[in-house]
Amino acid sequence: MHIGSFVAVILYFVLCEGAKWSPDGVAHALVVALVVMTAYVALARSQGELKQFDAGIMLLFAVGVVATRLGIESVAALYYQYSATLLFLTLGLTGLIPLLLRRETFVYYFARRQIPRWQLRLPEFGVLSRVITSWWIVLFFTASGLAASAPRDPRFTALYPNLLIFGLGMTSTFWLPPLFFRFRPPSLPHSVEPLVMGMPMVFDRNAARDVRASIQFCVTGDDPGDYHIRIAGGRCVSTEGRTPAPDLTIYTPDKVWVRIAHGELDGGQALAEGLYRAEGDLAVLAKIGEWFPTRR
Repeated sequence: MHIGSFVAVILYFVLCEGAKWSPDGVAHALVVALVVMTAYVALARSQGELKQFDAGIMLLFAVGVVATRLGIESVAALYYQYSATLLFLTLGLTGLIPLLLRRETFVYYFARRQIPRWQLRLPEFGVLSRVITSWWIVLFFTASGLAASAPRDPRFTALYPNLLIFGLGMTSTFWLPPLFFRFRPPSLPHSVEPLVMGMPMVFDRNAARDVRASIQFCVTGDDPGDYHIRIAGGRCVSTEGRTPAPDLTIYTPDKVWVRIAHGELDGGQALAEGLYRAEGDLAVLAKIGEWFPTRR
């Protein structure tokens, strides 16, 4: 589903090349590509996998079909000469328009399938998604410019743009977020789910190198949930739900634990006052601040 729309794109360019980019050949290729794209969009929509790029590419082919069928030569000529340019331009605009309208960009589609739900709730994700979207827009518009500079040279219409997109685009998933957070460290969350589930992100493995512990959070209040933190071998993992026989179980209202994490409440005093309760190994409770230091 991630690359399904490009089946129609590849078919379009293969048919156009086979017809030597003649007007009749391009017109035929546009119709075939639109039919294939329409079928794919219907399938993707039925599976809840319809993407913004799917709509953009389908619109690209639909405009081409209308232009060639109605004899709008000023538009049809662009398809005869600058199809690669139009494709990359369409991808760039598909990313740019939602960004300018402050709507969800295409990044959200992939993020929902690749990262935990709680990370989507972080304010930093909204900023990071706009940064990633902007980076892709630059790449698409650059690829469009390359294709426009030599519209019949495969190096400029296919090789260089795809090297750009696969080399600097696809790999950005690995290097762009760490680079972003290096210059803009994430702030401490103000809701309990990302606060607890994000504990591995602030885990000090040196302070807990030889520790083996299991911590269960049972949260009540406006944002209830059960979360499990497991520490072993200098590593920390967070999961949703309950685990059997944890070393420590913390029963807390959501707002209480958020205030403790933000330093607005002393954890020991809050425990003594009954604002939350803990069962199990209280030595583990005493070490939480050491194992999970937070920036305030």
